[in-house]
Amino acid sequence: MSHELDNRQDTERQIAFFCRAKPQDADALELFMQVKRVFIGYPLLRKGRRYNPRALTRCLVDPTCDDEEWARQIASQRSTRSFSRNRNFIPCVTPGSIVVIPRPEHGAAYVARIVDQFEIVDSPPWAEAYLNLRADQQLHFGDGERHHIADVAQGWPVDGYKRVDLSRLPGWLRNSMFGRSTFGQFKDHPLNPDTVTAHKTLSRLLDGQSLIPTSWTLEPEEIRRRLVDTLNPSAFENLVVSLLQLENPKEIWHQTGGPGDGGIDGIGSNEDGEITGLMQAKLNAWDTPELTQGANGDYQANYYAAVLIPDQPIPPTDGTILLDLQWITAAVRRHYRSLPQARAMRIGPAK
Repeated sequence: MSHELDNRQDTERQIAFFCRAKPQDADALELFMQVKRVFIGYPLLRKGRRYNPRALTRCLVDPTCDDEEWARQIASQRSTRSFSRNRNFIPCVTPGSIVVIPRPEHGAAYVARIVDQFEIVDSPPWAEAYLNLRADQQLHFGDGERHHIADVAQGWPVDGYKRVDLSRLPGWLRNSMFGRSTFGQFKDHPLNPDTVTAHKTLSRLLDGQSLIPTSWTLEPEEIRRRLVDTLNPSAFENLVVSLLQLENPKEIWHQTGGPGDGGIDGIGSNEDGEITGLMQAKLNAWDTPELTQGANGDYQANYYAAVLIPDQPIPPTDGTILLDLQWITAAVRRHYRSLPQARAMRIGPAK
């Protein structure tokens, strides 16, 4: 009985996370795949020790050391954020956890399971190959100056990377991978976090199961799930503009989101060119997006705030029409015949 409990607790502790695999601007995916490892950057040099790429366990601080040793080693650092982030994150990654390396330029992500505990490899046999990789990419490769070899010494062994097309990853996972963070833990499904976890979802992909919906449906609950699983921020803006056009056929709606847009993602007008509506779309939001309601001449514009996944219940805002997941689901269901996005999500009557 205790053995079964231990196994269940181990499964509950397993996480899913992404890693850029780009230490100091180098695309190291090829190396990660060859040596079957995932590395975490920002190695911390031990106080009073000279950097030695052939004895890294003696010159680097182990981020899993006790609190007293850690405090002593980090005390002289000007910036501690990255080192502390490593120390807090490393204990979360247990054997069986899953790592994803996104490569949107390949149209893919590379997924693997962690097979052992975190370690610092003392003298990495792949050190020369990594420096050559940096040189081939016309990047700095002087190890003594920037400790490049240490960047590919601390991390976890994996069972081997499997290429997964990005189209097979649900939108709620894809959206977490694209940003500036070098690594990070995936959140679970925003609608069903207790039953649809990032780890379980990626495990199914590794096992060869398809997560792409192929059956047609008009069930509201399934439509909601497919909206959340499919849309990224840009696609969400486009969908809301399309829905506002279909809901207001006498108006003319355009998507406007981009740099310098003032937070406005869609503009509606009448046939005389007068503004009839302004829309801001947020895939995730804590509260209702605020729209500045300025002078509108002799006409009155509607202000729309579209939120797909609220991080908490969103209160109504005076003067702003909230387009929430319930409204969007119903609108997609009403207009599925005219929406290319609905066809892509297989929203429609069963064939």
